[in-house]
Amino acid sequence: MRSHACPYAPVVVLCSYNKRGAWDAGKATQPVREYAMKIATVGKGGSGKTTIAGTLARIFAEGGYRVLAIDGDPNPNLALTLGMAHETADRVTYIPSSIMQRGAEVDGVVMMEPQISREEIMQRYATPVVDNVDLIVMGKPAHGSAGSGCMCASHRAVRGLIAELTDFGRHTITDMEAGLEHLKRGTARHVDLMLVVAEPYYRSLEAAMRTCELADELAIPFVRVVANKVRSEDDLAAIETFCGQHDMTMIGTVPYDDAMMNAERNGRSPYDYAPDSTGVAAIRQVAASIDALSQQAPAAAGDSGATLRA
Repeated sequence: MRSHACPYAPVVVLCSYNKRGAWDAGKATQPVREYAMKIATVGKGGSGKTTIAGTLARIFAEGGYRVLAIDGDPNPNLALTLGMAHETADRVTYIPSSIMQRGAEVDGVVMMEPQISREEIMQRYATPVVDNVDLIVMGKPAHGSAGSGCMCASHRAVRGLIAELTDFGRHTITDMEAGLEHLKRGTARHVDLMLVVAEPYYRSLEAAMRTCELADELAIPFVRVVANKVRSEDDLAAIETFCGQHDMTMIGTVPYDDAMMNAERNGRSPYDYAPDSTGVAAIRQVAASIDALSQQAPAAAGDSGATLRA
């Protein structure tokens, strides 16, 4: 059981995780005050960031939390990972970058403001996926737009939406564009937690290190590495060693899982296709660690990302 006055207020949680990592309302712990978190998943293309984002959203939702998922990747795939059918995903109304307009400049950063109310944004563009999960998809590049310029407007729009829509869910989970461009443009500036998804090979770990460095420059409060597709103890040792050498804090390890790969091949949500798989179980543990971090969020507001990563 849990009690909360409204989606804008801190949540007092009166439940615990069982051995599977799922919520167990029958074995209550002491009341714990938790706060809404703006979460972003980032990583190289193919790292598994979208799978982790979608599975986290479903896990949080099963505990009764309302979750807003934002697909900020110009090549959107989050809908399928959340469990939406192909034909339904094809009908999702993409939110245009023009929905956000330039506002005041604060500390050298141009703030983005919506041209319509937040409530209207949700009414027009948020698509219910499953119980407690709504999805907003940013507009993908239009046909015939190749070579027409950068995605600056899209990056600004995603940044503005992350800042504006956080109060519409217990957690806001944004699947960011692959690579580093969004960080260089400050797209993820307003997030509380950046999950950097890394695979156990050197180029992926190098990219994760650069991502963590840029996240620190943006003063993101929590920056955590998720080791993904780990096949062996040697894989895990390599990631742990690299993270230790570069002051990168790990939040969890997700093993390579054939069941999750089969879900991807079949265009299914891993949460629905293989709910008892080792991969989904590992992401449950990441969710539990995020809930622990959410209890620290208010105290962390004035600290730098580098301090919190230590």
